[in-house]
Amino acid sequence: MSYFKRNTLASIIQLSLLGIPVADAADTEALERRIRELEKRLERFEQKEATAPAPAAKTVNPEVQKLTSKVNTLERKLEIQDEVATSNFSKLPKFEAGSNGFKISSSDNNNSVRIRASVQTDGRFYMDDHNKSFGATGPNGIADRFDLKQARVWVEGRLWKYIDYKIMPDFGGGKLTLADAYLDAHYFPYASLSVGKQKTPLSLERLQGDADGTFLERAFPTYLASNRDIGVMLHGEFAKPGYTPEYGGPVDFKNFISYQAGIFNGAGDNGSVDTDLGDDKEFVGRIFAHPFQHSGIDFLEGFGVGIAGSMERPRERIANTLPTGIGSNSIVNNASAVTLLDTKTKTDTVAVYQNGEHYRIYPQAYWYSGPFGLLGEYVLSSQQLLGREASKAGVTQREMQMRQDNSAWQIQASYVLTGEDNTFQSVKPIQAFDPVKGNWGAFQVAARWSEMDIDKGSFANLAGAKNSFRLYDPSKSISSAQEWAIGLNWFLNSNVRVMADYAQTHFEGGGGTISNGVWSGGHRPTEKVFATRFQLVF
Repeated sequence: MSYFKRNTLASIIQLSLLGIPVADAADTEALERRIRELEKRLERFEQKEATAPAPAAKTVNPEVQKLTSKVNTLERKLEIQDEVATSNFSKLPKFEAGSNGFKISSSDNNNSVRIRASVQTDGRFYMDDHNKSFGATGPNGIADRFDLKQARVWVEGRLWKYIDYKIMPDFGGGKLTLADAYLDAHYFPYASLSVGKQKTPLSLERLQGDADGTFLERAFPTYLASNRDIGVMLHGEFAKPGYTPEYGGPVDFKNFISYQAGIFNGAGDNGSVDTDLGDDKEFVGRIFAHPFQHSGIDFLEGFGVGIAGSMERPRERIANTLPTGIGSNSIVNNASAVTLLDTKTKTDTVAVYQNGEHYRIYPQAYWYSGPFGLLGEYVLSSQQLLGREASKAGVTQREMQMRQDNSAWQIQASYVLTGEDNTFQSVKPIQAFDPVKGNWGAFQVAARWSEMDIDKGSFANLAGAKNSFRLYDPSKSISSAQEWAIGLNWFLNSNVRVMADYAQTHFEGGGGTISNGVWSGGHRPTEKVFATRFQLVF
């Protein structure tokens, strides 16, 4: 049998095993048998003609011509079947399973689905915390604890080449939340549209991947930005002249210049929302650039700088509490203020609402060069607050308003000891951890300083000398905080990381007592915490 016929039959058999419809196996066998019979008959005719005397004139044997025609017809049928098999093979989906998750994509890569997961398990251990000023309810101060910070399984992919999607639930903390759920239509690199629940493009560190952060928790500027919100966002990217832009998703860190401009429900400082009860929406904008990209100046290629901002006018939206960074303890409580009524014998609590114009300004920058990394940002969050006493029988319910200007900033530096490139998207070890071969992965050290200042007017008496009305209780909420932190990250491979951080946060305010409308003064004790994390992401 010829090589062509054997190859064709092999292809047919393979397609049959894969479940792709081809010619019936019995028909194929019958064709093969018929070809062999015809070939044998041709061989006998050729042998007979070779031994017979040469004819006076060359004539065409009708029987030979008939057999040749049949053989050619059958071979053509097999060729057609081979073409069909090849076409079916080209339409087979692609299956990938590896360190980046499980992925199925069409042969042309225009459609795909990818399954990913992440787990973060933290341990936090507090020192010198046997003081009620920490706000702890137990006899031993703040409880040392292990937390399931993150437990996510999500689906992401692409449809019709230009529509990306992501659905990411989170089971962290033992409860189900929907972190992300959006689609992104990117037909034009300069004007793409994302719709759904996603990160608002404000804080630089917040926009860093949830598994890519240098420290376990983000610094103070992040907590004056909203986290995730539902809305519509126009975004785009532009390449340096002479280059082609690369699609970078709703928030891009790959191209020469990128921008985002969106309308969201509005989640408030350190907030995430799934519903919105008000008509007023939040406008968010951001522009970011890599001015030295493709400049030939290698050590400045990884420098990026940008600015973001937001504007909204919420109506009586409960203001969110603000935490420390690595310690994750509440330090600004918007529902714990205590007022003293006119008689100075009765007290009442005050609920604090965002009620009026609220805007933020976020200058931000990073610089990564070889193993070195530097990131910094500043934020001013200015909001109109409304304080309202809880309703009580026989007591006149009072309200007070003020404009609160809060600010925060941070600077963090990191260095990869093992020589890998330091990037905004985490570190990729050159060699995965394998003690048998003497490979230990990658190691990174980091340090940061971060500060936050709460408007001092939030603690002032707004009601006059004979009364007491404060939006914030100065014995429970701090007026400023300064944190320093150091960290060590061990990247076993591109999926597994072990982190260890130590942080100290010094406070002004947040301690003492209030008596007859007068605060005794006092500061919340310094928070000292050692924290670890084991992280798996694929």
